[in-house]
Amino acid sequence: MTEPPLPEDTVPSRAPTLRQLRSFQAVARHASFRRAAEALALTQPALSAAIRELEQLLGVTVLDRSTHHVSLTPEGALLLPQVEWLLNGWRHGMDGLHRLLAGQSRSLRVAALPSAMHLIAEPLAQWLAARPGVDLRLHDPLNDELVPALQRGEVDLALGVALDLPPEIEAHEVAQDELVAVLPCGHALTRRARLRWQDLAGERLALFARGSTYELAMGMLRQHGADLGRADRLLYSESLYSLVRSGLAVGVISRLYTQALAPDTLVVRPLHAPRIARRVALMLRHAGGPRPALIEDCLAHLLAALRPPAA
Repeated sequence: MTEPPLPEDTVPSRAPTLRQLRSFQAVARHASFRRAAEALALTQPALSAAIRELEQLLGVTVLDRSTHHVSLTPEGALLLPQVEWLLNGWRHGMDGLHRLLAGQSRSLRVAALPSAMHLIAEPLAQWLAARPGVDLRLHDPLNDELVPALQRGEVDLALGVALDLPPEIEAHEVAQDELVAVLPCGHALTRRARLRWQDLAGERLALFARGSTYELAMGMLRQHGADLGRADRLLYSESLYSLVRSGLAVGVISRLYTQALAPDTLVVRPLHAPRIARRVALMLRHAGGPRPALIEDCLAHLLAALRPPAA
């Protein structure tokens, strides 16, 4: 007995093929038809034909072409994140299909900022213990890499800073991460329960060299007269803590990074006037339809574990 055909309104009228999407992604990444063709093991005429077919199908030009230059059009720039999400989703789905057919586990890809991994480690362990058939994959990218990974479909669920998120990213706030000062034991400022930004004006400072923490801290310190010409800009928290312990600097960092500090080695003091805090949120890509049950289940478990109980 043959299956009845799908109703016409359930079949996309302009559905690109994987070949067309991969061709577009490769040219966008390499900014070169020659290098993209080599990466895909295609001839350049075949690659060019796939791009033309995609443009005809979508009714837009996705690439600006010249003799020595290839770049994305505005429409192509809008299209690229969606194409990468589709391709990553297809790869992940096929991997899950083969695992399922082989009797292996389902997989879930979770990412968290290095400073926030401790928030979800134990809840994830509890969730996984009740679901032994799940293959959990964990990553710890920085925030400027985490959100693009969600957009491209390389990660299913992420814990990071919700700052200037694109519209397709759904965020559920679970914590506030305030900026604090880290002081060596015995420093005169440790006698105060909390500090004002202006209290740091005469101190040599150590900060992270990039990311939202750096931008927020620099703005406040500049506004309150700190000597930023002497500030040390560092990549790793271990380096910052070493400078503080030695008495070389006072650190300005987000509270999440201080959770593992032994209280007898460094002193953490909140900064106020004003208090500056980042929104920490569980994030996922909103695809406009029902979410996979595994993602929904993990999200619900983490929200219950991380959000404080209602008063």
